[in-house]
Amino acid sequence: MSAIVLSLKLPAAPALTLSEQLPTGRLIEITRAKAGAQLTTAVACLRAAQAEGQTAAWIQPEGGSLFPPDLAQSGIDLDALLVVHVPARAGAHGLPKAAELLLRSGGFGMVVLDLSDLSMQRGGVWQGVWQGRLLGLAREHESWLLLLTHSHAGSLISLCLEPHRQRVERGMFTVEQRVRKDKSGMLCPLLAERRRGPWGLL
Repeated sequence: MSAIVLSLKLPAAPALTLSEQLPTGRLIEITRAKAGAQLTTAVACLRAAQAEGQTAAWIQPEGGSLFPPDLAQSGIDLDALLVVHVPARAGAHGLPKAAELLLRSGGFGMVVLDLSDLSMQRGGVWQGVWQGRLLGLAREHESWLLLLTHSHAGSLISLCLEPHRQRVERGMFTVEQRVRKDKSGMLCPLLAERRRGPWGLL
């Protein structure tokens, strides 16, 4: 009696944009790369959260790179966005502490935390207890927590993305997401997205 071998071909998962499948309750890292699109990716996720009616906040060092006219041009409701500028005198713990306070309130569906200052990661601040605290709060409130970093920074990161941009015509770019880490294993193929560049790149 010979065995019959049947080949089962499952349909390929459809490609989706990052914002369509962003997991809640996890630490999601967007790293910086040469010819990258870190802020563009974060803003696209922020726009999707606002479209779902979520209250959002963006935390950055005082004098950070956030430029409101670019946000407005990208469809962000500035009146509904809380921007927190953390002064240098707050020290290395100021940024994650601000994120902790906002997440603990339970009033924010998305928090973007700009940790792209390389000195913070080198000092080991972000590698310590802060990751566990923020992950616990994100899970408790089912919030999106986006971390903007200079390079991959932590074992508790569930999803790490490295966006790359390529110019296709004057002022227009395609943004491709390179997945450096996906602990959930549930991420579908990611669509490359077409974006207008900020005025400085036109």
